[in-house]
Amino acid sequence: MKIAGIRELRANSSAQIKGKEPVIVTRHGKISGLYLPLEDPYHIPDDIRTELARVLGRHLAKLTKEQDLTEKKRHEDFRAYRRSRR
Repeated sequence: MKIAGIRELRANSSAQIKGKEPVIVTRHGKISGLYLPLEDPYHIPDDIRTELARVLGRHLAKLTKEQDLTEKKRHEDFRAYRRSRR
């Protein structure tokens, strides 16, 4: 498993992504992300899919709480967005 800082990842992103080895991405010496190449690019393993949904759900809940977004406000924003696209 490789460890790459964010600058190194930016500079060598195509080489890192083409590789078959996982890459831990660090920012200021702390882990900020993980690149995990898949054996089959058309299939995400169920355990990874489940954990990804969990992490994204927590992140969205945190953003919703920080921005004080109620369900009513989200519906209004969505309706306004749809009207603007017409």
